[in-house]
Amino acid sequence: MKGESYSLKSLKVLALISFGHLVSHWYFGLRMVVLPLLKEDFALTFTEVGLIISLRSLAGALGNATSGFIVDLLGKRHLILILSAAGLGICWFFVGFTHVYLLLLLLIALSTMFSNIYHAPAMSVLSETYPERKGFALGIHGAAANLGQSISPLVVGFLIAYIGWRTAIKLHITPGAISALLLIIFLPRLGGFEVKKKTRAAFLELLKDKLLKNRPLFVIAMISAFRTMGQAGIETFLALFLAEKMGLNLVWVGLYLSILTFSGTFPEPLVGWLSDHIGRRSILWISLTLSGLSVMAITLVPPGIPLMVSVGLLGFFHYSLRPIIFAFALDVTPPEIGATTISYVFTWNQALSAISPVIGGFLADALGIQFALYFVAILSLTAALFSWILKERTKPD
Repeated sequence: MKGESYSLKSLKVLALISFGHLVSHWYFGLRMVVLPLLKEDFALTFTEVGLIISLRSLAGALGNATSGFIVDLLGKRHLILILSAAGLGICWFFVGFTHVYLLLLLLIALSTMFSNIYHAPAMSVLSETYPERKGFALGIHGAAANLGQSISPLVVGFLIAYIGWRTAIKLHITPGAISALLLIIFLPRLGGFEVKKKTRAAFLELLKDKLLKNRPLFVIAMISAFRTMGQAGIETFLALFLAEKMGLNLVWVGLYLSILTFSGTFPEPLVGWLSDHIGRRSILWISLTLSGLSVMAITLVPPGIPLMVSVGLLGFFHYSLRPIIFAFALDVTPPEIGATTISYVFTWNQALSAISPVIGGFLADALGIQFALYFVAILSLTAALFSWILKERTKPD
């Protein structure tokens, strides 16, 4: 598939994989809306809510750490993509039945593992299919995720208002099932790198030299990790801040959450395209700085237009950055370990983002929910500082 650019086959791959990513992040939007209801229904503290998201992140780290290695060494891309979509729907279906906190933790953790195994095969395929336009292709892929995550809070919010949250969640076996079926029926056969062309020992040596000893990649991973820590905080505490501190009902909360992710949807392909042409580093530090300032603004402005603008700016600057970060990571590693590179960055993301919801929950319980958002702002500004260390578009040897 390499070099096919805008052929019908490559566009089909882009469309199907991006739709699967949309469905995956539909469940992220679902979780954001339902968190205040889980807190009320299970009588949870903010710290216990944070623990849900922290265990979710650890499960995501486990999924990411294994999927990329399997893809690069053995292939199995179809199987992993389909398993991801189907598993998500099944996990959330059973969330609708549980009344036990420990089982809730397990199901949400498993759903995140299924979600995160999608990234390595999906993003490595797109990078290979569009080698000179990877920022743009990953931008489309990321925009689809933001679109799903921006629409779902509105849809789920209205469903919950009319049929209750448990019934609404049980119905969400459907998106995962549809995505899995489309991938089974229509996705062209995807190859992995053939093991016959290199010994496993040579592959492991490549990982050691070009991944584990790769300093630019480590800095990129830290930028991504601190950004993701901030995003985990946003997705844990923003809905709670809007519902409990500002007193907004669930429909309004869903609207603000939709604005958050929708604002990052359409800029994402553009930002990815710009990064292909003018560089990635400057876009990163400017956007991350403005992201941190936008979080601070949310805690200071009243509901209505000022809050919508602040939430929209946060989405614009924070949610449009993932394609740049991963294109940057793929710039500094050879294509033979593309999927493992994606897994490496995502594993740092999920492992470190397990910390931020618990810290945020502790701050919210001790000092007030707004202090969880102050912590999020600090994380974004820290990621911006890391971006200064990077050289522009360093290529692998």
